[in-house]
Amino acid sequence: MSDTHGIVNVDVALRRQVDALTLRFPDVDKAELEQLVHATYDRLKDEAAVESHLVSMTEGQVTDALRARGEEVHVRSEDAAE
Repeated sequence: MSDTHGIVNVDVALRRQVDALTLRFPDVDKAELEQLVHATYDRLKDEAAVESHLVSMTEGQVTDALRARGEEVHVRSEDAAE
């Protein structure tokens, strides 16, 4: 039994992460985002004792890596107004 605490299908969760990151980083190729998400998740999983937060940690680490290399984060107009 997997210790993913409620995530039935990790592949679906990672696809959703890619979709969310594609909206936030439209200037980055989707194939590159897919590679970054899967590589980051795999690295975190290899290092983790518990897997319950790996998907959310993956998004955060990919976001940080993209920002560090100078990629611009796009936000929805209603988010920017707050």
